[in-house]
This record gives sequence, structure tokens and C-alpha cells, in this order.
Amino acid sequence: TQKERLKGVGNSTTLRNYLTTIDEVRPVLLQLAGKVSRRLRFDSRFASMVSVEIKYSNFQSNSHQTTLIQPTSSEQMLYQTACILFEEIWNGTPVRLLGIRTSKLVDEDAPSQMSIFDFVPESFGESGSQPDWQKQRKAEKAIDDIRQKYGDSAIIKGRFLPHQKE
Repeated sequence: TQKERLKGVGNSTTLRNYLTTIDEVRPVLLQLAGKVSRRLRFDSRFASMVSVEIKYSNFQSNSHQTTLIQPTSSEQMLYQTACILFEEIWNGTPVRLLGIRTSKLVDEDAPSQMSIFDFVPESFGESGSQPDWQKQRKAEKAIDDIRQKYGDSAIIKGRFLPHQKE
């Protein structure tokens, strides 16, 4: 049987404590972006649209979406986009739930329009050097492979480690 292709990938979380500042929201958005990007890469897909959902402490909901210039599975790009979307719609009410959703998925190997910034002439770097986004994709795939083999806690971002006082 043919594997059914995903039409969208998303993740959300209901928070243990209400979040009241952007500094409290950002790490949650980063974790969600990481989960969404891993699922996109696992399915060899890129997302062309990103949306953020907020549910407030008064149970009202709000969402906002944008179409990306370049389809991506990059955790960093999903995170940055989610932060922008969040800040555009957040009304300051304490946050109870956060979610990131992607849609308009395309295959990883589908043709895409390159940016002028993707071109790295030999005179500016070593021969055959890769654009930053290709290096980032390889790094994210390597992290995915390690987590697949050794578990999600095998690699943890430094910002998620407990802070220690000296």
C-alpha cells in the first residue's frame, strides 16, 4: 500500500503554568518548532505555511499564519516565524496553550526558487562551499539520526539545561 502523505504537521502543548512574558513563551515555541521540524524531516517534506495558535487563560483562542518565501523544515526558520507571528497577535493575556502548525507541504526534493544569497561564488569561499542553509539541514539531519538511535534526550539545547549558580 502507498503511504498516505501528510497534509500538515503541527504540535501544541497545554501549559502547566500560564505564561505572561515573551521570555517565557520563546522556549516553548522553540521546543514546538523542534518537534514540528523533526516530523517534517522524517517525512522528507518542507512546509510553505506556518501558523501559531494561542489559547488564553480565559479560554479564548487566536491564531495567525503566514506563507514562507522558501519552503523549509528548518527548526530555526519555523521558530523565528512562530515568534514573529506570536508577537503580532498576542494581546498580553496569560497564555494557557501554544501551538505551531505547518501546511502547504512539498517534497524535500521538489524544485524551489533559490535566493541570490544561496549562491556562493568560488572567489568568496573555498571551492565547492555550501550555502548556510545546506549546512544547517545536514546538521539537523545528523541530530535527528542521533536522537533516533539514542533517544530525544541524547542532544539537548543549552538553553533547556538547568541554570547553575556559581
